[in-house]
Amino acid sequence: MWRRFLPAFFDVRPFLIEDPDKLSACKQHILAVHPHGVLSLDHLLTVAGFDAGFERVAPQARRSALSAGVLFKIPIVREAALGTGCVDAAKRTARKCLTAGLCLSVVPGGEREQLLAQRGSLEKLVLRRRQGFVRLALEHGVPLVPLYCFGEAQLYYQSQFLMGLRSWVQRKLGVALVLPFGPFGLPCVPFRAPLRPVVGAPLEMPQIPTPTQAQVDEQHARYMAALEKLFEKHKHDAGYGTVSLELL
Repeated sequence: MWRRFLPAFFDVRPFLIEDPDKLSACKQHILAVHPHGVLSLDHLLTVAGFDAGFERVAPQARRSALSAGVLFKIPIVREAALGTGCVDAAKRTARKCLTAGLCLSVVPGGEREQLLAQRGSLEKLVLRRRQGFVRLALEHGVPLVPLYCFGEAQLYYQSQFLMGLRSWVQRKLGVALVLPFGPFGLPCVPFRAPLRPVVGAPLEMPQIPTPTQAQVDEQHARYMAALEKLFEKHKHDAGYGTVSLELL
C-alpha cells in the first residue's frame, strides 16, 4: 500500500547505503533516523519496508520502531502503529526489545524537532541533549546506524503562529501542533522535494552495562561527528549542496 501511495505525493528516491555488507552482518543495531520533519516520512519509509535494497540488508521484521507514546492512546491509530512494528518509546520498552534480540529504530529529535522543521537553507536537529539512544546502545553493546533523509525538512514551510503556546504544549503534553504549508501558501500541501535517505556505516559501541555520564558523553559526541560527516559527504549528490546542518 505504501509503495503505491507515497510516490503519488512524494518524490522518494532509493536508499543509499554506505556499507551494506557491514550492516547486514549486524545481528542487532539501533537505527537513528534524522530529521524528524513535519511528517517523519523517513521513519515511515523504514517501518514500511519501502526500499527493497534496505529491506534486504536490514529487514523491518527484525526491528521495532520507537514511536511517540501518544500514538498508543488513540484507538485505531494504536492498532495501526502496533501492526507495523511500532512500540512506545519508553525506556523500559526499548530495553525489552533489545533484550529479546530485536533491532530498534528511533527518531532522536522527537516532537521538538518536528515543531522546528522548516524548509530553507538551514536544517536543525535537536540532538545535543538527546542521549537516551546512545545509552541504550552502550548498555546492550549494539552499533548505532545513522540515517539522514535529505529532503525531509524541505517538504514544508511552517507557520510561527502562536509558537510560544505550541512549544508549551509540546513540552507539557509531548504533542507537536504543526502548522505546515507548501506552494502558494496551501496548508498541508508539500513541496515536491526529492527524498533521499542515506544510511551510514554502523558505528560500533562497547558494551557497558552501567555507563557513566562521561562514557555516554564520549560516544554521543562520536556519533554526532559521524552524522555531520555523513551529511556533508552526501548533501551535494542528494541535491542539497547549499543546505547547512545545525545541531541544537
